[in-house]
Amino acid sequence: MKTRLKSLLQTLLLLCSLAAFGAATPASVPPHQMLEGVTQELISTLKAEQASIGEKHERLFEVVERVLLPHVDLEVMSRYVLGKYWRTASEPQRQRFTVEFKNLMVRFYVSALLEDPAQLDELLANSDNLISYLPVETDESTSKARVRAEVHMPNGGPRVPVSFNLFMKDDQWLLYDVNVDGISLVSNYRSSFATEVARDGVEGLINNIATRNEELLQATRDKQAAAAKGK
Repeated sequence: MKTRLKSLLQTLLLLCSLAAFGAATPASVPPHQMLEGVTQELISTLKAEQASIGEKHERLFEVVERVLLPHVDLEVMSRYVLGKYWRTASEPQRQRFTVEFKNLMVRFYVSALLEDPAQLDELLANSDNLISYLPVETDESTSKARVRAEVHMPNGGPRVPVSFNLFMKDDQWLLYDVNVDGISLVSNYRSSFATEVARDGVEGLINNIATRNEELLQATRDKQAAAAKGK
């Protein structure tokens, strides 16, 4: 898969994932219906914020983070990602890791749209046929559900199968993993981070992620500054 296609796909999936949890929804509402409705709500928000994002690119990080934080259980996702090392990490390390991992997800995936401003225009222009939801798998014994879907790439690109893994907490469906074409976001990060922990320790991993986050933010600022000079 070409680099640009991969970046755009990752961004589409992140935005769809965040859209799924952009508003608290009673658990009595089937997960796929909630996903369908709130996806459109997020797209509308992005369209409304498009001008401000154009003026300040990092504003897109802020918009996505505002949707993400209240409706994804970051601690549960962070615990799954850190795996066995979560048990040995101190409480301050767990808190720092959760914050830095959240920043990494937002900045890494969303920055794909900022590499070429036309990508955001392309995403919003094709938002009416962005994603279709398929039958839902539920497990009442564990209060978990899996919502299968297909992401439709713009301009006639391939349909990519995805699934959203949710669990019920306080009468609300919350996200804890996303699978893209059979590849788990949580498992992928867990494997990558395990290598870094073995080399640098938990503290070293957290510092490495914090450095990447600063680099992603600075790269966004530098690209906007360069674009402004070129006008």
